[in-house]
Amino acid sequence: MITLSPECYPCFFLQADLAARAHGASETARKALAARVAVILADSSEEEVPARIASRLHETVRYELGVDDPFRGVKEREFRRFAEVASMAESRVAASADPMAAAVWLAAFGNIMDSGIIERESMEGELGRLAAEDGSRILPDRLREAILGARTIGVLLDNAGEAAFDVPLLSRLAQEGRTVWLGVKGGAVIDDLTESEALRIGLSAYGEIVSNGNRGVGTDLGLCSREFRDRIMLSDLILSKGQANFETLFGRVRNAFFLFRCKCPVVSRALGRPEGDLIVLDGDGAG
Repeated sequence: MITLSPECYPCFFLQADLAARAHGASETARKALAARVAVILADSSEEEVPARIASRLHETVRYELGVDDPFRGVKEREFRRFAEVASMAESRVAASADPMAAAVWLAAFGNIMDSGIIERESMEGELGRLAAEDGSRILPDRLREAILGARTIGVLLDNAGEAAFDVPLLSRLAQEGRTVWLGVKGGAVIDDLTESEALRIGLSAYGEIVSNGNRGVGTDLGLCSREFRDRIMLSDLILSKGQANFETLFGRVRNAFFLFRCKCPVVSRALGRPEGDLIVLDGDGAG
């Protein structure tokens, strides 16, 4: 279980400031927001999961900035280039010797597109350095078997920028008569996809879009609707995108695999993997 660590504190201040800057807030507003973040952190238990603290933080961000969706402009930029990036992603996967493996690892790679904790320049730099090897890694045997044997697969989507990198995987999962559903947020939080946004970019072509019923960071089951929790529990396989979903769901959901980029020293220590590493992790601890 990931809990609050000293390294989390500067990250939370950065998260709030990135949201403020994405909204175009003044320097005065940014300072005031930082002061509010300090209060949240002072009142947080060291046993808390960082993603849950981030949920309170972003609720405060929206309130202090007086805006429902600080990352609206960021998401619009990603939506405008969605078709182009999805086409590029599919071309890379289709050219691979093992398209399913390439699709899984490319979906994990796409997690770099996180405007909530990563500077824009860093994200674009990563895109520019996307190497061929990222599309030709080995798929864990247990995940391949789980995909082949699953009749119902739930994919918990993450941020707007990475959705295009998920398309090759989603298109392959939706084949061969499987039932696929796509989990999204119940409202704007950071730059994560909502139901209306997922529908707008055509993701319903790959499965039913299902809102989790809340605006928490990650997937906090205690905040999710009964329907959403039932969907998770009744699915043969859950593919969970993003580090916050890992923080909130690891050890709590059966038959889950976590696909994300290791973005911080806290998670790096917990997994024994270097920061920046691409992660395809068996939720049962076997992969």
